[in-house]
Amino acid sequence: MHTEGTFSARGDPDRAFEFFCDPRQVLDCLDDPHTVEVGDPTHFTGTVTSGVAFIRGTFRITGEYTEIERPRRVAVKLHGSGMGSGLDATVVTTFEVHDGVTAVHWTADLALSGPVASVGERLIRGTISRKTQTLFARARERLEARA
Repeated sequence: MHTEGTFSARGDPDRAFEFFCDPRQVLDCLDDPHTVEVGDPTHFTGTVTSGVAFIRGTFRITGEYTEIERPRRVAVKLHGSGMGSGLDATVVTTFEVHDGVTAVHWTADLALSGPVASVGERLIRGTISRKTQTLFARARERLEARA
């Protein structure tokens, strides 16, 4: 499954880049309960309690920053498991600056397995799209609040 979007934020482009290099700041934009522990600058682990339709539970996640190209690009690979289901995702965020405004473009490619994947693509796509849009809207709000 593929999803993507773009938003613009006023303020320092280096701050936007640093924000997306810190999994604590990014995951704090989730509206689902979560934890995060940073192991080193490129690895983190945590939990996210979430669900789709009637399937709800806690997923253990691991993440690795696979590309950090200052100041233009950040890529993260995620793996999650819980409730007999799995999630693998690659999220790429790119940054362009024009007249003091940072355009942030993100793409996410996700693969689900197990009971969560059996719920139905339309329902899953809607839930993932809503949660992803919320995460990036909150990221934009936090970046602009710091401007």
